[in-house]
Amino acid sequence: MKTVKLISSILLVAILSFSCSSDSDSQPNCDEISAQTLAAEDAFNAATPANHTELCNAYKAALQNQINTCGDPVGDLQAIIDDLGDCTLTSTPSVTVTVGTLVKTFESNLTVTTVGTLKKIKVYDNVNDSDFVYFEIQQGATGANAFTNFNIHLISSDYNPTPVNEGGNWTSNITVNNTTNITGTFYGYVTSPTTGADLSLTQGSITVSL
Repeated sequence: MKTVKLISSILLVAILSFSCSSDSDSQPNCDEISAQTLAAEDAFNAATPANHTELCNAYKAALQNQINTCGDPVGDLQAIIDDLGDCTLTSTPSVTVTVGTLVKTFESNLTVTTVGTLKKIKVYDNVNDSDFVYFEIQQGATGANAFTNFNIHLISSDYNPTPVNEGGNWTSNITVNNTTNITGTFYGYVTSPTTGADLSLTQGSITVSL
Protein backbone atom coordinates (compact mmCIF):
# COMPACT_ATOMS: atom_id res chain seq x y z
CA MET A 1 0.00 0.00 0.00
CA LYS A 2 2.84 2.41 0.74
CA THR A 3 4.21 1.81 -2.76
CA VAL A 4 0.82 2.55 -4.34
CA LYS A 5 0.45 5.78 -2.34
CA LEU A 6 3.97 6.87 -3.32
CA ILE A 7 3.31 6.28 -7.03
CA SER A 8 -0.02 8.13 -6.77
CA SER A 9 1.72 11.09 -5.14
CA ILE A 10 4.36 11.20 -7.88
CA LEU A 11 1.67 11.13 -10.58
CA LEU A 12 -0.22 13.97 -8.85
CA VAL A 13 2.90 16.12 -8.66
CA ALA A 14 3.67 15.44 -12.32
CA ILE A 15 0.15 16.38 -13.39
CA LEU A 16 0.21 19.60 -11.37
CA SER A 17 3.64 20.49 -12.72
CA PHE A 18 2.49 19.92 -16.30
CA SER A 19 -0.63 22.00 -15.68
CA CYS A 20 1.35 24.91 -14.23
CA SER A 21 3.87 24.72 -17.05
CA SER A 22 1.11 24.79 -19.65
CA ASP A 23 -0.57 27.78 -17.98
CA SER A 24 2.76 29.61 -17.82
CA ASP A 25 3.51 28.92 -21.48
CA SER A 26 0.11 30.30 -22.50
CA GLN A 27 0.59 33.59 -20.64
CA PRO A 28 2.22 36.58 -22.37
CA ASN A 29 5.62 37.43 -20.89
CA CYS A 30 6.56 40.78 -19.40
CA ASP A 31 8.39 41.90 -22.53
CA GLU A 32 5.19 41.49 -24.53
CA ILE A 33 3.14 43.26 -21.86
CA SER A 34 5.64 46.14 -21.74
CA ALA A 35 5.50 46.44 -25.54
CA GLN A 36 1.71 46.68 -25.36
CA THR A 37 2.01 49.44 -22.76
CA LEU A 38 4.47 51.39 -24.93
CA ALA A 39 2.12 51.10 -27.92
CA ALA A 40 -0.77 52.41 -25.80
CA GLU A 41 1.45 55.27 -24.59
CA ASP A 42 2.41 56.22 -28.17
CA ALA A 43 -1.25 56.24 -29.18
CA PHE A 44 -2.16 58.40 -26.17
CA ASN A 45 0.68 60.83 -26.87
CA ALA A 46 -0.83 61.42 -30.31
CA ALA A 47 -4.38 61.81 -28.98
CA THR A 48 -6.64 64.66 -30.03
CA PRO A 49 -9.38 66.22 -27.87
CA ALA A 50 -11.88 64.01 -29.72
CA ASN A 51 -10.26 60.70 -28.73
CA HIS A 52 -8.37 61.79 -25.61
CA THR A 53 -10.61 59.97 -23.12
CA GLU A 54 -10.71 56.72 -25.11
CA LEU A 55 -6.93 56.52 -25.61
CA CYS A 56 -6.25 57.65 -22.04
CA ASN A 57 -8.40 54.85 -20.63
CA ALA A 58 -6.71 52.34 -22.95
CA TYR A 59 -3.30 53.51 -21.70
CA LYS A 60 -4.43 53.20 -18.07
CA ALA A 61 -5.71 49.67 -18.76
CA ALA A 62 -2.38 48.70 -20.31
CA LEU A 63 -0.49 50.09 -17.32
CA GLN A 64 -2.75 48.21 -14.90
CA ASN A 65 -2.28 45.00 -16.90
CA GLN A 66 1.48 45.43 -16.67
CA ILE A 67 1.25 45.96 -12.91
CA ASN A 68 -0.94 42.86 -12.50
CA THR A 69 1.31 40.70 -14.66
CA CYS A 70 4.81 41.98 -14.00
CA GLY A 71 4.54 43.96 -10.79
CA ASP A 72 5.48 47.56 -10.01
CA PRO A 73 8.25 47.43 -7.37
CA VAL A 74 8.80 51.17 -6.93
CA GLY A 75 5.34 52.38 -7.96
CA ASP A 76 6.30 54.17 -11.19
CA LEU A 77 3.45 52.66 -13.20
CA GLN A 78 0.87 53.40 -10.51
CA ALA A 79 2.11 57.00 -10.37
CA ILE A 80 1.38 57.39 -14.10
CA ILE A 81 -2.12 55.98 -13.59
CA ASP A 82 -2.69 58.44 -10.75
CA ASP A 83 -1.48 61.37 -12.88
CA LEU A 84 -3.88 60.43 -15.69
CA GLY A 85 -6.81 60.85 -13.31
CA ASP A 86 -10.27 60.21 -14.74
CA CYS A 87 -9.10 60.90 -18.33
CA THR A 88 -11.44 63.83 -18.89
CA LEU A 89 -10.39 67.16 -20.39
CA THR A 90 -11.54 69.92 -18.08
CA SER A 91 -10.77 72.77 -20.44
CA THR A 92 -9.64 73.58 -23.96
CA PRO A 93 -6.68 75.96 -23.69
CA SER A 94 -4.88 77.48 -26.65
CA VAL A 95 -1.83 75.24 -26.24
CA THR A 96 -1.33 72.50 -23.67
CA VAL A 97 1.58 70.09 -23.38
CA THR A 98 3.12 67.77 -20.82
CA VAL A 99 6.80 68.55 -20.25
CA GLY A 100 8.24 65.44 -18.63
CA THR A 101 5.50 64.93 -16.03
CA LEU A 102 4.47 68.60 -15.72
CA VAL A 103 1.36 69.75 -17.58
CA LYS A 104 1.86 73.25 -19.03
CA THR A 105 -0.96 75.48 -20.24
CA PHE A 106 -0.40 78.41 -22.59
CA GLU A 107 -3.37 80.69 -23.26
CA SER A 108 -2.31 84.17 -22.16
CA ASN A 109 -1.32 87.12 -24.34
CA LEU A 110 -1.85 85.34 -27.64
CA THR A 111 -0.25 87.22 -30.54
CA VAL A 112 -0.66 86.40 -34.22
CA THR A 113 1.57 88.20 -36.70
CA THR A 114 0.73 87.74 -40.39
CA VAL A 115 3.43 88.19 -43.03
CA GLY A 116 1.90 87.51 -46.43
CA THR A 117 0.32 84.06 -46.02
CA LEU A 118 2.56 83.14 -43.07
CA LYS A 119 1.18 83.30 -39.53
CA LYS A 120 3.57 83.68 -36.61
CA ILE A 121 1.86 82.58 -33.38
CA LYS A 122 3.07 83.13 -29.84
CA VAL A 123 1.20 82.38 -26.62
CA TYR A 124 2.34 82.63 -23.00
CA ASP A 125 2.03 80.41 -19.94
CA ASN A 126 -0.87 81.21 -17.62
CA VAL A 127 1.21 80.89 -14.44
CA ASN A 128 4.80 81.70 -15.41
CA ASP A 129 4.39 84.60 -17.81
CA SER A 130 7.98 84.32 -19.07
CA ASP A 131 7.33 80.87 -20.59
CA PHE A 132 5.81 80.70 -24.06
CA VAL A 133 5.21 78.59 -27.16
CA TYR A 134 5.95 79.91 -30.65
CA PHE A 135 5.40 78.42 -34.10
CA GLU A 136 4.82 79.48 -37.71
CA ILE A 137 2.29 78.13 -40.18
CA GLN A 138 1.13 78.94 -43.70
CA GLN A 139 -2.53 79.89 -44.12
CA GLY A 140 -4.57 76.75 -44.84
CA ALA A 141 -1.69 74.28 -44.35
CA THR A 142 -2.74 71.03 -42.66
CA GLY A 143 -1.36 67.56 -42.06
CA ALA A 144 1.99 66.34 -40.73
CA ASN A 145 4.71 68.93 -40.15
CA ALA A 146 2.45 71.78 -41.26
CA PHE A 147 3.87 74.17 -38.69
CA THR A 148 7.54 75.12 -38.53
CA ASN A 149 10.08 76.91 -36.34
CA PHE A 150 8.51 75.49 -33.17
CA ASN A 151 10.02 76.91 -30.01
CA ILE A 152 9.03 76.37 -26.40
CA HIS A 153 10.64 78.75 -23.89
CA LEU A 154 10.93 77.36 -20.36
CA ILE A 155 12.75 78.91 -17.41
CA SER A 156 14.93 81.23 -19.53
CA SER A 157 15.86 78.52 -22.08
CA ASP A 158 14.59 77.94 -25.61
CA TYR A 159 13.91 74.40 -26.86
CA ASN A 160 13.47 73.28 -30.46
CA PRO A 161 12.57 69.87 -31.97
CA THR A 162 15.52 67.48 -31.73
CA PRO A 163 16.83 66.57 -35.22
CA VAL A 164 16.11 63.01 -36.37
CA ASN A 165 19.83 62.31 -36.84
CA GLU A 166 20.29 63.13 -33.15
CA GLY A 167 17.57 60.77 -31.96
CA GLY A 168 14.62 63.10 -32.43
CA ASN A 169 11.07 61.80 -32.88
CA TRP A 170 9.23 65.08 -33.44
CA THR A 171 5.69 64.54 -34.71
CA SER A 172 3.00 67.11 -35.43
CA ASN A 173 -0.34 67.15 -37.19
CA ILE A 174 -2.62 70.09 -37.99
CA THR A 175 -6.24 69.09 -38.60
CA VAL A 176 -7.88 72.54 -38.86
CA ASN A 177 -6.32 75.69 -40.28
CA ASN A 178 -8.63 78.44 -41.50
CA THR A 179 -9.10 82.15 -41.00
CA THR A 180 -10.49 81.71 -37.48
CA ASN A 181 -9.10 78.49 -35.98
CA ILE A 182 -5.99 76.31 -35.85
CA THR A 183 -6.24 72.87 -34.28
CA GLY A 184 -3.64 70.12 -34.04
CA THR A 185 -1.37 67.91 -31.98
CA PHE A 186 2.35 67.47 -31.41
CA TYR A 187 4.84 65.51 -29.33
CA GLY A 188 8.50 64.52 -29.29
CA TYR A 189 11.92 65.43 -27.95
CA VAL A 190 13.15 69.02 -27.87
CA THR A 191 16.68 70.26 -27.25
CA SER A 192 18.10 73.53 -25.98
CA PRO A 193 20.61 74.88 -28.54
CA THR A 194 22.48 76.72 -25.79
CA THR A 195 22.67 74.13 -22.99
CA GLY A 196 22.17 70.91 -24.95
CA ALA A 197 19.53 69.77 -22.46
CA ASP A 198 16.76 67.52 -23.77
CA LEU A 199 13.09 67.44 -22.77
CA SER A 200 10.25 65.10 -23.70
CA LEU A 201 7.02 66.76 -24.79
CA THR A 202 3.88 64.60 -24.80
CA GLN A 203 0.15 65.14 -25.33
CA GLY A 204 0.70 68.45 -27.08
CA SER A 205 -2.55 70.02 -28.22
CA ILE A 206 -3.18 73.25 -30.14
CA THR A 207 -6.59 74.91 -30.21
CA VAL A 208 -6.10 78.54 -31.19
CA SER A 209 -8.92 80.92 -32.04
CA LEU A 210 -7.57 83.77 -34.15
